[in-house]
Amino acid sequence: MQKEPIQHFYNTEEKVSFIIDHLKLNVKYIADLWEMQPNYISKLREQSHNSLRAMHLYALTGAFNIPFKVFDKKIKTSEQVITILEEHKKEEKEILFKKDKQLLNDIQGDWYAYFYPSNRFANIYRIKTTINLDGTVIDENGNWGKLFVGTNQSLIIKEAKNSKNLITITFDNHQVAYHMFHFSLVSKRNHNNLEMFNYGFFSRHEIEPDILKDILGEKEKIQLKMECDFAERISDYAEVITITNKSRD
Repeated sequence: MQKEPIQHFYNTEEKVSFIIDHLKLNVKYIADLWEMQPNYISKLREQSHNSLRAMHLYALTGAFNIPFKVFDKKIKTSEQVITILEEHKKEEKEILFKKDKQLLNDIQGDWYAYFYPSNRFANIYRIKTTINLDGTVIDENGNWGKLFVGTNQSLIIKEAKNSKNLITITFDNHQVAYHMFHFSLVSKRNHNNLEMFNYGFFSRHEIEPDILKDILGEKEKIQLKMECDFAERISDYAEVITITNKSRD
């Protein structure tokens, strides 16, 4: 395979233009990011003087997870830029949770979480939840936590205000753009210390009560409660193992 010729950069615009082509970035998204018209971005790429400001470069690198050091004045060739980008990509693969500006932009704001409660006599839960641009999360009950972004899925971990138990919510990243997406939730049941698994969904808008049940379906099919007997069986077996090990000693 023929190696691409090395390009030399004499201004920031040339470097930005190369990065856009090399990473196949969306010019329209960059224009929205910089609050410019797309055709102005094309004109910028053809300029031979440094007209882009630091705020433009910070916005670009933040939105597309590009290391800012590519814009160091010492980096003057396409070969150097590619090396930095490839090293950064390799380092990213070794990080479990990532910084995804696009996802954070899409998911920030208010959402309504809907799922079945543990109490069979209670109505479907509707919990208003706010996700901030920095990844912090808080709901209307005062439970707060953090959003952790993975490659394909993300995780919200909250601490319950009163019990201090953890609540975990897992969802697929690509579904966030639809403004309504399902999640799986693990939490402790009210008034006892047993886990419960729920499927539910987030919506940008409130849903009418008579439609909710049609969306969620039958409670028995999307909720699983841990039984007391299960915890007791583990406890009994752990006790047997402990006694056996002590007798061997």
